Amino acid sequence: MKKSIVICITVFFAAAIATSFQKEENQARVIIQQMLQAIRAHKGAKFTMGNNERIVGMSGLRGGNIYTKVQVNPFKVYMKMLTDPNKGTEILYVPSERDGKALIKPGNLFFNVKLSPFNSQVTKNQHHSPVSAGFGMVVKIIEAGVKRADAEKKFDEVFRYAGEITYQNKPCYKIVIEDPTWAITTYKASKGETLFSISQKLLIPEYSITELNGVSNFEEDLGGRTLKVPTSYAKKTVFYIDKSNHFPIYQEMSDDKGVFERYEFFNLIINPVFAPDEFSENFKEYGF
Repeated sequence: MKKSIVICITVFFAAAIATSFQKEENQARVIIQQMLQAIRAHKGAKFTMGNNERIVGMSGLRGGNIYTKVQVNPFKVYMKMLTDPNKGTEILYVPSERDGKALIKPGNLFFNVKLSPFNSQVTKNQHHSPVSAGFGMVVKIIEAGVKRADAEKKFDEVFRYAGEITYQNKPCYKIVIEDPTWAITTYKASKGETLFSISQKLLIPEYSITELNGVSNFEEDLGGRTLKVPTSYAKKTVFYIDKSNHFPIYQEMSDDKGVFERYEFFNLIINPVFAPDEFSENFKEYGF
């Protein structure tokens, strides 16, 4: 009789633990899907982004605050650097205008310049170009991660709900994503492929290509080169997802050396009403 009771208790607790893990997996999946749906549905945003990035040859993470406006479709972006060393610099990028070049007002100069958004002066000591502003890349990376995890039936090993956290005085979900298959491999670049195009194709950081191969020019044709690349964007990712709008207002990405990117989104406004000339150099708030 006692043996039967022990077996029943053991089975009960095993079932309870299994149910707990199942609930955690389901909750992580629901939160991730809510985030993806919210990002896909939004038409634009305004925010101040705190960016901290690992820069080749420098210790620790470097960065600053950037005020940003993004229209999703058609894509348009305005950025203003709020901190040194480029404080006051403004960037306006509308792909259909200025022959695809960005209009730039350097903070320490009185005239404007037109440069490719991938120009080395625009991307110097930056992980990304203005083309990547906003949340679009997050969707691509996470969708690919979910697809890989589901194919291996390992969603619960990769995506984990780590409870609730208060961030910026906002209740948020904490999601931890760990890729057990993350590794360094090689990629043979074809003619015409660049640091940016390869990062978009493989869904990996531009920075990783830079660090592993000494490539810093976003416009350089890397055709014919065999490059070292990671197998996915990050070994570990931490998101704080705002419960009110399901946007990842804190994003932290790590590789085998530690954190290489941390982005924080302050005063995020989803779907603001943009003025007809808001992405024009003549907009009253700009200094072009």
